[in-house]
Amino acid sequence: MAEQLPPSGRDDLKRIAELAPEADARVRRQHVISQVLLSQFATPIRRTTGRHVQPHDLHHPQRLPKPRTPRGVGFIEHFVPYASASLEQTWAQVEQHLPEAFAAVSAGTALDDPDMVERLRDLIALHWARSQHYRDLHQAIFHTFYQERFRRFLNEDQVLLQLAAWEKTGLLITGREDLALRAERVMAPMVDAYESGALLRVRIEASFAKIRNLLDGLALQILRPGEGEFLIGDTPAVTVRRDGPMVSYNMAFGDCHTIVLPISPAYVLSIGPEPAYLSVPRAQVDELNTLQIRAARRYVYTRPGSTLRPFIAQQIRTSRMPNERLTGTK
Repeated sequence: MAEQLPPSGRDDLKRIAELAPEADARVRRQHVISQVLLSQFATPIRRTTGRHVQPHDLHHPQRLPKPRTPRGVGFIEHFVPYASASLEQTWAQVEQHLPEAFAAVSAGTALDDPDMVERLRDLIALHWARSQHYRDLHQAIFHTFYQERFRRFLNEDQVLLQLAAWEKTGLLITGREDLALRAERVMAPMVDAYESGALLRVRIEASFAKIRNLLDGLALQILRPGEGEFLIGDTPAVTVRRDGPMVSYNMAFGDCHTIVLPISPAYVLSIGPEPAYLSVPRAQVDELNTLQIRAARRYVYTRPGSTLRPFIAQQIRTSRMPNERLTGTK
């Protein structure tokens, strides 16, 4: 019955079948912010070993944040619950080269090396696909897809549904209740794939490949603060569109003007018209930090000792006020 699904659905089910032998090979702690990326915001603190970042809980801004190691934050347990081990291997292939890419950024040479540019673009693609925003989008799209496909089966695609039932059972179904039951059976493999997390697994994989291709050849810009510092949110790769004074975020990649990703307190990656290191004024630093706060689901992170906590609290208060100049699709 899968042949009655659209081609994208059939491709998804085919890929899920390929992954079936490793369905139970799962990683419990899956970082939605790469540890190696969070480590760029980490510094040593007194009376502890190792390097730490400072989490800020946006749901409880009054709580005094306690420094944590990058390994201990930025993850969601069983974020992808199906065949996640092989997906984590895909992420590792990107992440293993990041220390040298970050070193090249700091040295001012990253844009001179095509390999480094590719690794940094891949980092953007990774954090766009492996994100809470993408998971939420996936859930919304599936529910819309299911409702629309079910409607079509009972209306303009009713003949296709009847033919499928005839081929399988030798019976011609005409009543609306029987048609609805048959439509549910046709859609059942997709519903099962969605509920098991298998569909999310293959969609994240496909989205990563698609975004990599879309970013390929686009110019990378590296932004440095003329004053202040950058923070990073738990959904850090943010699409951005500017229409006059209004800045929107979290739209589809094809509708955005750029996509931004902080990689340390001193640098933000951005897609721009031409490769460049750019120093940005304090107002733009504040705007980029505000985008991270608004796009985040629960936490933003700074280096320990950062002076950004009052700014974060102010942005939380501002986000509850009407007539915002920043709008999003969270």
